[in-house]
Amino acid sequence: MLTHLKWLRAAPRPANMLCSQMVKRTCKNVSAFEKVLSVPKPKNAPAAGQLKIPHMISQREQKLNEGMVYEGFQCERVEYIPDFELTSYTLRHEGTGTEFWYLDRKDTNNVFSINFRTTPFDSTGLPHILEHLALCGSKKFPVRDPFFKMLNRSVATFMNAMTGPDYTLYPFSTMNEVDFRNLQRIYLDAVFRPNLDYLDFLQEGWRLEYSDLRNRESELVIKGVVYNEMKGAFSENSQVFGQNLLNNMLPNHTYGHVSGGNPLEIPKLTHTDLVEFHRKYYHPSNARIYCYGSFDVNKTLAFVNKKYLNQYECIDNSYSRIPGQPRWSEPRNVHISSRLDNMGAAFDRQNQIAIALLMCDMTDIQESFELNVLSEVLIRGPNSAFYKSLIEPNFSGGYNQSTGYSADCKDTAFVVGLQDLRVEDFKRVSELFDRTVCKTIENGFEQGHVESILHNLELSLKHQSPHFGNALLFNSTALWNHDGDVVSNLRVSEMIARLRANLTRNRHYLQEKMMRYFANNTHRLTLTMSPDELYEENFKQAEAEMLKQKINALDKQQSEEIYQNGLKLEASQKAVPNTDLLPCLTISDVKEPPKWPKISTTTIQEVPTQVCKVPTNEITYLKCLFNITGLSRDEVMLVPLFCNVINDMGTEEHDYREFDKLVLSKTAGIDFKLNFVENIYDAKSYRLGLMMTTHALDKNVPDMFALCQELLLNFKLDDIDRLKMLIENYISNISVGIASSGHLYAMLSSSALVTDAAKLKSMLSGVDHIDFMKTFVKQNGTAEICDKLKAIGRKVFNKTNMRAAINSSESYQPTAVQHYKSFLDSLPAQEKTKSSNELQLLEPSCQHYIMNIPVNYCAKAFFAVPYLHHDHPTLRVLAKLVSAKYLLPVVREQNGAYGAGAKISSDGIFSFYSYRDPHSIKTLAAFDNTYEWLQAENDKLDQQTLFEAKLGVLQQLDSPIAPGNIGIDYFLYEVSQEMFVKYRSRMLSVTVEELRSVIDKYFKEQPKHYGKCILGPANEKLEQETKQKWKIIA
Repeated sequence: MLTHLKWLRAAPRPANMLCSQMVKRTCKNVSAFEKVLSVPKPKNAPAAGQLKIPHMISQREQKLNEGMVYEGFQCERVEYIPDFELTSYTLRHEGTGTEFWYLDRKDTNNVFSINFRTTPFDSTGLPHILEHLALCGSKKFPVRDPFFKMLNRSVATFMNAMTGPDYTLYPFSTMNEVDFRNLQRIYLDAVFRPNLDYLDFLQEGWRLEYSDLRNRESELVIKGVVYNEMKGAFSENSQVFGQNLLNNMLPNHTYGHVSGGNPLEIPKLTHTDLVEFHRKYYHPSNARIYCYGSFDVNKTLAFVNKKYLNQYECIDNSYSRIPGQPRWSEPRNVHISSRLDNMGAAFDRQNQIAIALLMCDMTDIQESFELNVLSEVLIRGPNSAFYKSLIEPNFSGGYNQSTGYSADCKDTAFVVGLQDLRVEDFKRVSELFDRTVCKTIENGFEQGHVESILHNLELSLKHQSPHFGNALLFNSTALWNHDGDVVSNLRVSEMIARLRANLTRNRHYLQEKMMRYFANNTHRLTLTMSPDELYEENFKQAEAEMLKQKINALDKQQSEEIYQNGLKLEASQKAVPNTDLLPCLTISDVKEPPKWPKISTTTIQEVPTQVCKVPTNEITYLKCLFNITGLSRDEVMLVPLFCNVINDMGTEEHDYREFDKLVLSKTAGIDFKLNFVENIYDAKSYRLGLMMTTHALDKNVPDMFALCQELLLNFKLDDIDRLKMLIENYISNISVGIASSGHLYAMLSSSALVTDAAKLKSMLSGVDHIDFMKTFVKQNGTAEICDKLKAIGRKVFNKTNMRAAINSSESYQPTAVQHYKSFLDSLPAQEKTKSSNELQLLEPSCQHYIMNIPVNYCAKAFFAVPYLHHDHPTLRVLAKLVSAKYLLPVVREQNGAYGAGAKISSDGIFSFYSYRDPHSIKTLAAFDNTYEWLQAENDKLDQQTLFEAKLGVLQQLDSPIAPGNIGIDYFLYEVSQEMFVKYRSRMLSVTVEELRSVIDKYFKEQPKHYGKCILGPANEKLEQETKQKWKIIA
C-alpha cells in the first residue's frame, strides 16, 4: 500500500527507483509526464466541468457474503476498510483458483485489471514484448492492434498495460458502464486468447529488415517498437542507475535480469520462446483479477467465469513464485559507466552513488510499513538525519532518483543516493552514512519530526484523488503478486496506531530498528556510476557487432525470409483493419456532460474569491494566485527558482527546520508554482501568476492560514550557504529526466519558435531554462541572487494582485471563509499591476538540441486558434483523428517510434510529436505531409471515423477530477461551466464537412508561424535533406 504512493500521497518526496523500470504500452497520456517539468503548463485545453467525485457511502451495504458461491467464485473474505470508505471482497474461482479482489466503493471511476506473475530468466524483454503482443489481436477480436483502435472507441479515463520486475498487469478505468463491459471483453480475450502473430512479434519486438524494403542489396538494420523503446529508456542515466541497483542488489533470481529488455539482448528472443512463455505464465491459475468501483460485480463475475475461466483446470503456480534473496555475509561494491549527459553537470561532477540495504520480506506488512516510516524520517526534509549529513554539506546535487524505501520486489530495501558529485567524494559519502547511522542510534529521533511524518501520512489517507482505484491497484500489485495480505495492508490507520503504541512502549523502538537493519546489516550494496565519453560509441559498436553476427549467421533462405517478411509486414501495416469487429460506444452513451457542484464567486476585502462546496472528506483546500505579470523580465526568469526555495528557507519567527516541522504537522505542505495562461478568447495576450496551494484537515485550518500568513509576510532568505545549496540542487534536479520526457520538451521548444509567450514559457520550464539557470548562477553571486529573490517576494505577496479559491465541505465552509477573512486582514495592499502582456507571433524557424542519446524526440508546432474560437473543437477532433489514423500507423508501426501524436492546446498552438524515435528527418516529413494524407483519405472521412475521434476528445473533457481541484479551470483559465458545456456540445456536433473545411483552412498552405524542433543525436544531413536552416544547440 505504501510502496510509492504516486497518486495517494500529497507531499513530494524522492522518487523510489529500486524497482526495474516499469515499461508501459503507450505514451498516449502525455499529461502524466508533465510533473517532470519545473513549471506547469496549461492543459491541452481547459475543461472546467470535468467532474465525477468519489462519493462516500453513509451506510454500509454488504453485496456478497462469506462462504457463498457467486458465478463460480467462492467469497472467502469480506471486510470494511474505514480508512478509504470501501468494502473489500476476496473471492476465488472454484475451478482455477484465480483470486478475484473486488473493492466496492461509491466511486464512478471504475477500474478493472488482470495481473500475472511473470518471472523472466534472461534480459530479452520477454514479458515486456509479450505484453505488447497480447494487445495486438485476439481470437474474438482478430484486428491489428485493437488496443490502439480502442483508444478512440472508448472514453476510458486510463487504459494501458505495464511490465514490472516480476509482474505484468493490464489495467483500465472508465466512468461509463457500457465502456467498462466493452473493455473487459477486449482485455480478457487479449490476455487469455491472444493471436501472438509472428508479424506482430516482428513489429513490436525486434526484426532484421532491409533498409530499402524492395532492395535485397541494401543493408540490414534492426527495428522494433520495444527495441527502440528500451534504447530510449536507457538513454536516461537515472534509469541505468536504477536498473543496475536492482540487478546487483537482488542478483540470485528474476531480479538479476532486465524484465523490460536490454537492447543488446532483445534480438536473442524468438517467437517460439514468447508463445511458450504465454502458455506457462498467462494461465488463470497464475492470474489475479482486480475490480474496483460501483458497477455490478455479479455481471463481471459471470462474464469472467462463463467466457474464460470455466474452460481451464487448476494448475500448481509455484513455478512462478520468487524466493527471498539469500543474505550476503559481507557488503558489496559495484561501479558502472553511464552516458555523458551534455545537458547535465560538469563532466567531473556527473557521478552518482547509492548505498542500499536489504530490509524485510514485503509480506510482513507491519514491519514493512514501519520501515517505510523510518525511511521517511531518515531522508525527508531538513529535520531528517541523512538530509543533515549528506545534503546540507552541499558537495552534491542532492538526492538521486533512487533514494527512498522500495517495496516493489519480494525483499524490500532502503536506498539513499546522491547525484552530481565528484568521484573523490564517494568515500566521504560512505563515511558520512556510517557516521549518521551510529549517531542516530546513539541520539535517537526528535519526536516532533516523527510526528510530522505520521501526520502527513494520516492526512494523505483523507485526501481523495480522481484515480483512487488505480492508485490502490498500483500500490497493492507488488504485495499481491507475492501472496501478501493486501486487505490488511489497506488498514493504514491501524498500522499507524500499532507503530505509535510501539513508540510509546519503547522509546528506543526506532533505534533498535536502525541497529538491526542498518548497523548490523551485511546485505549492503554501494553502487557508483561515472560518465564515460565513449559510452555511446561503445554501445554503437556493440550493437554493430551484434548485428554483424546476426547477418553472418544467415543462410540464403533466411535472408529471403527476412526480405519477404519485410514486405508482408508493410502490407499488414497498410491494410485497412476491420474495426467493425470491435465494440464501440454510441452517441447516446456519451451525450450527457458530467454533473458538478455549483461554483460561486464573490469579492472579500476586494480579493476575487471562488468558493466551492464539495464532499472533501474533512479537508479544506486553499489556492492563492498572485498576478506577477508586472514583474520585470529579469524577475520573471527567476520565479521558478523562487517557487522552489521560498518554502525551504524558514521565516523570521522560525528557522527552516522548525518551520518545516510545523508545516508538515498541520498541512500537506505549502507549495508554489508558476502559472502561465494565454488569452483563450483571442490569443493576443498572456498573463503570469504565482500560485500557492495547500490543504489541511478542517480541525487544522486555523493553523494552515497562520502558517501561510507567516510565510508570505515573514519569509527569510538570509542564510546564504543554505540558499546556495538549494540553488545547486535545483539546477541538478531540472537536468534530470530530459530523455524520459523528451516529447514534452520538444513540443515546448517547437512552440517557443511560434510565439513570444511560448518562448518565455520554454525559458521558464523547458530545455532553455536549464542553460539559463547555469549561466545565471555563473554570472551572479548567491548574495546577489538572494537580493533579487527577496525583491520578488516583496512585490508579489499582497492581496491587491491576488485571487483565491477555497474548496471545502458544505458544513465547514462558513468556518473556512471566516479564517480566510482573518488571513486577508494580515496581507498588505499595494498598487495594482498590469494584468496581461501582448503576445507576438514569430517568424518560422527550426531548432535542434543535440543530445548524447540514441533516439530522437521530434515536434512541429504552428499557430491555429485559441480555445474559445469556433474552430478549436473541430481542430481538436482532427488532432485525435490524425494521431490514430495517420501518425501512429506511420511513425510508430512503420517507422518504429515508441509513440507519436498530435494535439491542440488552449493557447491555439497545434503540435505534432514523436517519442523515442529512431528517425528525425523521416518523422518531420510525416508531419509536413499531413495534408497530403488527409486528402488521400478524404473519401474515408465518414461518420464512424469522426465519432471515434470525438470519443478521444471526450476522454480528456470528461475525465474525473479530485474534490480539491473542482473549479480549477475557471479559477486559472476563466472557462466557466457554461463555456465548457458549450464547448463540449460544439465538439460533439462537428460534421464531416466542417472537418474538411478546417483541413483546407489550416493545413493546405504552409502556416505563417511555425517551428520545428528535434531533441536527439547530431545529424549532418539535417539541413540538406529537410532543405531548411536549423539552429544547432549543442
